[in-house]
Amino acid sequence: MIDIKFYEDINEYVNALGLPPMKCEEFYIVKFEPEYVIKNTSFSYRHDYFEISFAIGYDATVTVGKNILNPLNLNLSFVSPGQITTWNVQDVDPDSISFMVLFRPDFLLFAEDTLNIYRNFPYFNHFTSPGYSLDKRRQDLFIELFQKMHAEYNTVTKDALEVMRAYLTIFLFKAKKELEFTEETNFTRDRSQEIAFSFENLVIDTKHKRQPIEYYAQKMNISAIYLAECVKKVTSKTAKQVIDQYLIMESKSLLKQSNNSIAEIAYALGFEDASYFVKYFKRYTGLTPKQFKLAH
Repeated sequence: MIDIKFYEDINEYVNALGLPPMKCEEFYIVKFEPEYVIKNTSFSYRHDYFEISFAIGYDATVTVGKNILNPLNLNLSFVSPGQITTWNVQDVDPDSISFMVLFRPDFLLFAEDTLNIYRNFPYFNHFTSPGYSLDKRRQDLFIELFQKMHAEYNTVTKDALEVMRAYLTIFLFKAKKELEFTEETNFTRDRSQEIAFSFENLVIDTKHKRQPIEYYAQKMNISAIYLAECVKKVTSKTAKQVIDQYLIMESKSLLKQSNNSIAEIAYALGFEDASYFVKYFKRYTGLTPKQFKLAH
């Protein structure tokens, strides 16, 4: 059985990889040097933040969810909170170049929470392709941004922090512009993947997410049974689990940012009974809404 380690703290993950320690809270970037690369060792993990990886000249097997990638073909990859990821480096070209970025939404001024990242940047959604093949122009474009972020990261000043934040923001929006659903950069999806992706985005965009699967199926003009089958096939999750995942994200966002009472938040989320919302939230988080609100 594969041991899948969960890293809630960025520095814990960095230490496990034997990389230089963090210099900035909520954000980390590393340029991989030959001494950092461990060959022929499988490493499986999940973590609680977003990851961007870029590599040229790396022969490696990388699995993100059900997708198997190799940086020789797919240079840029994205990993979201909770996704199971495994990598094994077989060989590295002497002229290779590779970067990894880790960040939490709090680092970005425009991103209120994890749900905001999913809504703004489709390449982080669980049902979209995690890996992308880049032509020379795109490689050079992203290398320049990674190098600028890395240089500022090693400066460690207050001004450098703001510059890093700006470069990461530029990177995320540039990636959205360059990668979004183009034949050159995206995996070819089958019908099940297309439906799973559409379902995820529909859930994200639905104000009252706590709806039966039939509600979403009707919006997509397909049967509830077919929708459930596609989501299960692509994600290994039930449609309800996907709905619950995003409902909990939105619940956390409202609890952190709103001054409304627990009952008002429950009603805003579509719960007619506030006491049921309390039980529902605790079942998935281990905390009552009040405990979560006080902690944040």
